[in-house]
Amino acid sequence: MNFGGLEITQKEVALSFEEMVSSSAIPNAMLFCGDPYTGRMYAARQLCEACYVKPENMIIISDRNHSCRIRTALELFKKNRNRSSASFLSDTVSVLLQQYHGALIEGAGSNAGKKKFDDAADVSDLLRELENCASEDAPELAAKIEKAVMPLCESNRTSSISISQVRAVRDWSVTSSMDGSRKFVVLEGLENAGDPAVNALLKILEEPPAFCHFILISSNPGRIPATVLSRVRRFRFNALDSEALKQIFGPLFVDPSKYPDLESFFLQGSGMDDSLLRSSAKALLAKEDIDLPALVAELEKSQSWDRFFELVLGETAEAFREGRLGLRMTQYITDCINDAVIKGGTFNQTRRLTFDYVVNRIREVNR
Repeated sequence: MNFGGLEITQKEVALSFEEMVSSSAIPNAMLFCGDPYTGRMYAARQLCEACYVKPENMIIISDRNHSCRIRTALELFKKNRNRSSASFLSDTVSVLLQQYHGALIEGAGSNAGKKKFDDAADVSDLLRELENCASEDAPELAAKIEKAVMPLCESNRTSSISISQVRAVRDWSVTSSMDGSRKFVVLEGLENAGDPAVNALLKILEEPPAFCHFILISSNPGRIPATVLSRVRRFRFNALDSEALKQIFGPLFVDPSKYPDLESFFLQGSGMDDSLLRSSAKALLAKEDIDLPALVAELEKSQSWDRFFELVLGETAEAFREGRLGLRMTQYITDCINDAVIKGGTFNQTRRLTFDYVVNRIREVNR
């Protein structure tokens, strides 16, 4: 059974999928855990494809940084102008578009929020043009897609999984599809959601509809309540080795020797100045001066706020391991960042306000 190369990139996961699909024994709730950029979302979509799930029978809710991935895919398409790069762009954008499923529109709130669903439909129309796009027309089409999709990327980063989304998923999941086929719901970043959303999901998982399957994607399952974890089957995704990277980069005509991992590929491909983010995160923890205007300009341009928060958390852990930070201070900074990100998403706060809060709090405790 073919899972789009997953048998090479994540062999054990692919073997489990084959057994499940062959026996029609798909768990109602699954957890795909592992580091980012290990193919967890790709695996979820491949499993749906193996189960012949139609796009309208799949919902994705994610708080990931779509901007980084989509910008990289756009640049690759502009450069190569071939079928493989067009397919890569379409697949990358589709992950975002499946968050604008019709079942979620009532939970969008304001008219502005609901208009995004119309905007997503416009992007979907542009993606269909990719199938027969001539090489000479690639730059113009890429520009149209970029103009249409980037506002959706930026607005998507303002919130984590909400209780209104979970309720919409609940109502959708209990209704059978027209042909009686399976439904899939992919939730990425549940560990960053507020208690109301988590509790609402738990109620669904306690008695899940027989024909609906939930896939949770998490880099930090330890932050997901044990009551939720007890109801899922875990699949562990390992770091990608050199053979796996060749499998991924080969069809895209990307030299695998240039990138040690997928994260580097997406960060560099999107034009993000990751070195500036790293040095700024290190300086913040070391009580050194930071060029804030330059840092904020980069964060605004690349929408890499969460990447910066991740780097600060990493530097905090490193400082603790090296004895530069005590346990109490480490826990305080970690809780400060996690709480700020979660609350910022819950109240639709801009990432800039969350950033200002985090920087000011760390500076206060570092005095």
